Amino acid sequence: MAAGSGAASGHAARNASVGLEASLDRRFQGVSNTMESIQGLANWCIENKKHHGLIVRHWMKCLKKSDNNHRLNLFYVANDVIQNCKRKNAIVFRSAFAEVLPNAAQFIRDGKVRKSVERIFTIWEERSVYPEEVISQFKAGINSPAPASTKAALKSKIVAEFTPNSLIEQLSRYKQAVAEEELREKQLEALRVDVCSTEALKRLKDKAEGNKFAKDFEDGSLKLQELVVFMEKELKTGPPLLEALGNADIFYEMQYKEVKIVANAYNAFANRVASLKRKLDSLKSTLPGPEDSPIPSPSEDAPSPTGSDSPYLGPSRAQVDPELDGKAMDEADVPSDNRHTEDMDMSDEEAGAATAGADDMKDKTPTAVAKSDVALKAPTTPTKAPKPNATATPVTPTPPAAQSTLAGPKGVNLEKVDLGKISSILSSLTTAMKNTGV
Repeated sequence: MAAGSGAASGHAARNASVGLEASLDRRFQGVSNTMESIQGLANWCIENKKHHGLIVRHWMKCLKKSDNNHRLNLFYVANDVIQNCKRKNAIVFRSAFAEVLPNAAQFIRDGKVRKSVERIFTIWEERSVYPEEVISQFKAGINSPAPASTKAALKSKIVAEFTPNSLIEQLSRYKQAVAEEELREKQLEALRVDVCSTEALKRLKDKAEGNKFAKDFEDGSLKLQELVVFMEKELKTGPPLLEALGNADIFYEMQYKEVKIVANAYNAFANRVASLKRKLDSLKSTLPGPEDSPIPSPSEDAPSPTGSDSPYLGPSRAQVDPELDGKAMDEADVPSDNRHTEDMDMSDEEAGAATAGADDMKDKTPTAVAKSDVALKAPTTPTKAPKPNATATPVTPTPPAAQSTLAGPKGVNLEKVDLGKISSILSSLTTAMKNTGV
């Protein structure tokens, strides 16, 4: 059982180390500027002097991440530990802090904090806590130019160089190492060899059992030695993994801040849109509704308006009296000429007769036109009839339409005769006769 108990103790030590690191981060970040808080944390560090290297490393890590006032609190804690560690047999803290103080002094840039830290160095020099050359190194660090890896520059460098894939690979290796460690511990427990128990030696009866016990003991010792070597190797890979986790914390914190800025911008934009919508809704309530429209809205099943029925054509398309519309008068029925077209080829005698008739018609045309004008200008009102005698027969008034009818020679009605067309035909005949030399 010695191998099994050793594996269990190793597992417990690892868990204790992880718990101590979490406790250190919490304690260093929560220390205040009161005497009680500073002395309490300093006494706790001295009591855990066997972890002095881990304590100093976490002190420096917290110093890099803190602001100026909190850095002064951490220097007060270091001062209390360094001055009281010799009395409590924990002198190892002086050498551990001496390695990191020159670098830590470079992070002190605030004027008030710088004076307080210089006062601490002066007290150490007066009390001979450190040699003069070591104090000179501390003061040189606080008076040196600002280090390149200040808080902002360090964060920028971490964000620029951080790769999530590298962190995932380190976590995967750590998970495999934990699984292998548990397997090795189970193998040691399965051996059931307890070299510390004298009862197991008393139960040995012969040489064969002794040889078997010796072989099991050697196998158990070999496996235990392999576990110890494996744990030492994992302890070396622990700090890089912790640093990678710290860098991941900074990286994702910066990413979260950027995402938060974008989210706040979108929220502000949404608020502006909502405010504009409320304003539009308030203006919409002041607009007239459909029932207040000057033009009544047609029903849903009403046909679309066409032609002059459309209400959007305006008064310009109002109905026009056909008697006053020149187009309507032009489109009135024109009496058509029902005469049949005859052969225009005439003999010499017919041509002479037609010429003589045309001359007579030209002479009579002005007279007929004059009579037509006189008839058209006659008053449309009925003429007063003379007073009839007692024996006279009453006279029936003639209608105006009857009076305006033109009567041609021999009772022919010339009202519907197109004189212009006749004149055009006669002119064409005369021209043809002249051209033919008749």
